[in-house]
Amino acid sequence: MKKIALLLAFLPAAAFAEERVFECDAPDAEHPEMAAKLVKYNGQQKGHITIGDIDKDVDVFPGLDTLTYLYIGDGYTLHYNVHPEKGTFDYSASGSKSGWGKGACREITGQ
Repeated sequence: MKKIALLLAFLPAAAFAEERVFECDAPDAEHPEMAAKLVKYNGQQKGHITIGDIDKDVDVFPGLDTLTYLYIGDGYTLHYNVHPEKGTFDYSASGSKSGWGKGACREITGQ
């Protein structure tokens, strides 16, 4: 019984195992927020975005040959639409961080 309790104590950490990880590059210095690490958690429609020292929890939506990462912040949204097969992504932001662009993304899962 103690072994089962110990095993259950570790399950929440296992639920957040990283399934897919992408490194995305900013095409120019005007859009540093495009240089991001995008993570989708295993078996969930959740993940996180890392931009420099900033780490944000996001919703992740699978699509036809895409993964969409969406962050809704205080007064702005960030939207990354990753095309894993093409190695590209589309970026858009609204509100106080308004902007858009396209860039390259590479999958680094398991590194």
